[in-house]
Amino acid sequence: VLYNASYDRNFIDSNNGFGFLVNVGKSAFDAPYFGANHAVTTTNISLIYAHQFHIKAFTLSAGVQATYRDKSIDESKLTYPPSPYHWNFWFEPPGYIQLTRTDVNMPDFAGGILAYWKNYFAGFSVSHFGHQYDESFTDIPDILRTKYIFNAGAIIHIRKVTFTPTVYFENQGTFHQQIIEGYVAYWHFIMGVGSSVQEIPTPTDWTYPEAYNNTTEAMVLSLGYQCKLFRIGYSYYNELSKLALAVGGTNEAYMGLLIPYSNPNRKKVNGLNIPAF
Repeated sequence: VLYNASYDRNFIDSNNGFGFLVNVGKSAFDAPYFGANHAVTTTNISLIYAHQFHIKAFTLSAGVQATYRDKSIDESKLTYPPSPYHWNFWFEPPGYIQLTRTDVNMPDFAGGILAYWKNYFAGFSVSHFGHQYDESFTDIPDILRTKYIFNAGAIIHIRKVTFTPTVYFENQGTFHQQIIEGYVAYWHFIMGVGSSVQEIPTPTDWTYPEAYNNTTEAMVLSLGYQCKLFRIGYSYYNELSKLALAVGGTNEAYMGLLIPYSNPNRKKVNGLNIPAF
């Protein structure tokens, strides 16, 4: 369960922007406990600053983010396996892994740049850089690794149709992900199709690690419609594996209301024209 609240303000005359972001997430705590849903609460409070550099048709936007990160666990929500049989078969008896602390807080930093021209854009960002903190509640380390993201795309106009191919690469520790997508926009309609590949490290404590499939592939389809008053859309995500095909994919629908705003004194700058999903 995730809650978000944010506010940002762009000062066009000085090419500066400031933002404030708060998000709170409640999640489970894996092993060796059962029934630990919503036991972990992670709170991030962030301040964001960005500046734009304009050189004719070229724009470079750079931003930094400073975050106070707090992660806590509610011991009252943790329950052990129900019988000694489960302890002997799957886990050691309760008490084998003890909580060494119930709250972890730390500073966290991120930064990135986005460069774009009229029909091209590229960006690079780094999250969790600096000191790598241990987020574990036990004596088994859980290091918050540095994350690197690169994305790029192009905007191709052919008469009244706009094509937008994009690429996205992410690396964090031993986790890797790449996404290749393409969007087609005509009049008020937008359609997108994409392919995602994730490489997740094999758990080191598995008895048969060779049986673990550490690469997953997925397909994403998107449809959208936008006019002056509202925006609606639909997305379908499905992993291309036998298990995913048997269970089914993920469907998502959304609707947004657009509130018009006009200020004749507002300075116009170069904009990035990408599909509005």
